[in-house]
Amino acid sequence: MALPLDTIPTPKSERWKYTNLPRVLKKLDLKPASLGWGRNVVILEPSAPGTAQYRDTDLWNLNTDHVSDIQFLSGDGEIDVVAKDGQWLSPRIVIDIKDNQNVTVIERQNGTGSYWKNTVVQIRIGNNTTLRHYRLFDEAEKGVSTVFTHVQIGRDSTYEAFSLIEGAGFIRNQTHGQLQGTNAHCWMNGINLLSGEQHADTTITIEHQQPYCTSKQTFKSVLTDKSHGVFQGKVHVHQIAQKTDGYQLSNALILSPQAEMDTKPELEIYADDVKCSHGATTGKLDEEPLFYMRARGIPEKQARGLLIQSFCAQALEGVSDEAMRETLAVKVEQWLSSRI
Repeated sequence: MALPLDTIPTPKSERWKYTNLPRVLKKLDLKPASLGWGRNVVILEPSAPGTAQYRDTDLWNLNTDHVSDIQFLSGDGEIDVVAKDGQWLSPRIVIDIKDNQNVTVIERQNGTGSYWKNTVVQIRIGNNTTLRHYRLFDEAEKGVSTVFTHVQIGRDSTYEAFSLIEGAGFIRNQTHGQLQGTNAHCWMNGINLLSGEQHADTTITIEHQQPYCTSKQTFKSVLTDKSHGVFQGKVHVHQIAQKTDGYQLSNALILSPQAEMDTKPELEIYADDVKCSHGATTGKLDEEPLFYMRARGIPEKQARGLLIQSFCAQALEGVSDEAMRETLAVKVEQWLSSRI
């Protein structure tokens, strides 16, 4: 089966302005993966719960039309989404967390060789529930990974998400969050570490659909060589959603004159009593503290690494699980030591 290139989104679409997926896929020779991708896998049935709740995205539709496997989680768990050389994979993950739960899910996206993984993750969070969702991208240099996450958040509940991107030639990490109950919270943080000719696109839409909800997005990007980063964040506040608190921040650190970062923060507000803000910065490493540290005997490479770690620290503050926060900090340090 050939890749459905005629149905894949192009830069003509505003939400894909900075990311040309068809151009990348045309260079790959791929075949659909056989079934049996993950643990506890069942074949997708047309009547499977949650398979038709949300179709307002090209990536969702592509996954639905060509889905290979589906995995269900209702509590703590770890998921490994792995692609092999030459595979075109369309996995579906359904995470359904009931009321009064406290759950942690770790999702790892990786592979070998050249491939395309188009993953859809559907999340439904009940009332008075917390879900911590940590996603780690460590893909192959020639790998293409597109992930679409749809999350529905109930009353008095919290969705805490963190993504770490440190691999793959091409990544699109897209999330659509819906705050569907009063006093619901969506906290999304991430660090993108890009080198070579890597391309990483983080695109987020958060809908405030009820009063007294909060959302916070904090993303840090470090770009070297000829890498290209994208951040598109949107907060959509419905008229009913009074007392909304929405925040977006994207900071990018450019370490090479050939690296590039595109940012597009957006606010769409239809309520009167809200507190919303967004900010985006792109710049180079500050030479003044670097000079100060070198003057005190700290080698330049170590000083640069310490400054970049400090730059990334704000995003890590959003990780409430201490062990995971330490794991992520070590991964950032290891990446820096090998590339800076």
